[in-house]
Amino acid sequence: MEELLTKLYKSLSEALEENLKTKEVYFLSDDTSIDVFKTLMFLNNKNLNKHLLNSAISVDELKYLNHEALKECFYNNFVIKGNGINSDKVFISINGIYEFYSINNWDFTSGLIAFDMNNLIQEKKLFLNSQEKIWCIFLLLFGADNIENSFNTEALSVSKLNNYHNFFISIEKEMENHDISLGKKVGWDSGKNTNFRSFITNHDHLSKTLIHLKKGKYKYYLDLTKRKNAKYLLDLILDNFKGEQRIMINDIFYDALRELSFRMPSELGEMNEDINKYIIEELKG
Repeated sequence: MEELLTKLYKSLSEALEENLKTKEVYFLSDDTSIDVFKTLMFLNNKNLNKHLLNSAISVDELKYLNHEALKECFYNNFVIKGNGINSDKVFISINGIYEFYSINNWDFTSGLIAFDMNNLIQEKKLFLNSQEKIWCIFLLLFGADNIENSFNTEALSVSKLNNYHNFFISIEKEMENHDISLGKKVGWDSGKNTNFRSFITNHDHLSKTLIHLKKGKYKYYLDLTKRKNAKYLLDLILDNFKGEQRIMINDIFYDALRELSFRMPSELGEMNEDINKYIIEELKG
């Protein structure tokens, strides 16, 4: 059985080295033999199946090698038979790889750690694009900081939507006037940036923050009911500033928010709302 597992393992190892990029292949401590299990654990399921099938060997060949050992491998789930056009082939299973590692006294731990890192929930650092930051600032200015104060876009007229879209542009300009970089400058004349309704859907990461939320079909708000949420949002908006520079920019960003808030009655014909208290506490220290 060991001979058969060795053959299948070697076939899989060769398939991985042949088809993966160098940075995708991991090696055992000797730096010469591929760590097949760890390499597999960093692949998504679609690629995992593809590479396993690429390493498959015909049943007839394995029967010729050792028919009894093949039956034993099937019995212990060390191998898996393909389906469809691959039904005449078998490849080594994860259980089979574990058995092969055990036979050779190889460390299996790094592969398990790789599986956790690749498949279990990990908090990954998110980055907002300029459009997302502008939309968040807009919601801040309108006081949409909890579900009760959701910003309702359902019955807005075309004229009102245009005014709000122009206010998005004002937000970007105000930030530029205060030397606050939100990232890449928005191209207001192209794609989703040309009107209000498409602009507010131009989100790559905002929904993943769990701070930006939607109530029903047309209502939007930021969950700023806790100070830690306010800090997280500000860290996302002002992520281009670090250390002492960030401390200085907090005051400048607060001033920019106040300026925009004061302009709302004249530019939009609407009373300005109070800025969220936790945002103010974070900015003013």
